[in-house]
Amino acid sequence: MLGLKQSELARRAGITRSVLLGLEQSGRKLPDRAALSHVRTAIQADGILLLDADESMGEGVRWAEPSGKLWLDCLRYGRAMLGFSLDDLAEKSGVGRYVIARIEGGALRRTPEQSARRIREALFENGIILLAEEDRLGAGVRLRSGLASTR
Repeated sequence: MLGLKQSELARRAGITRSVLLGLEQSGRKLPDRAALSHVRTAIQADGILLLDADESMGEGVRWAEPSGKLWLDCLRYGRAMLGFSLDDLAEKSGVGRYVIARIEGGALRRTPEQSARRIREALFENGIILLAEEDRLGAGVRLRSGLASTR
């Protein structure tokens, strides 16, 4: 969401890139809590909130303050949380990968509403909630009910 390279995030967090890569591995052993804390602090310093799972929803991320971003601006992050490629999301939504890429990149003058709705529904069916901006919080993305992925 911040557009940082791994090396830059690692530098800001005061950890090595290899430690960061280890934290990102899905099959990792228990992560180093101190390293996680450093990464969380670095991300939050740049205006991103990391949302912990609770009884009603899973983990997520969102901008700490309203920034004018729409739920459409979070499609890429929802896709990434599921580990979906453009082709995976195209298959699940019935929307072409080229259209998805252009929507995610903000490269369209006018968003095709039916395509955007189908993408949003496909993400939701696979466990992702796209969060709209609120009065005091920015847009974001979150797992539904602690679901990981139902690929």
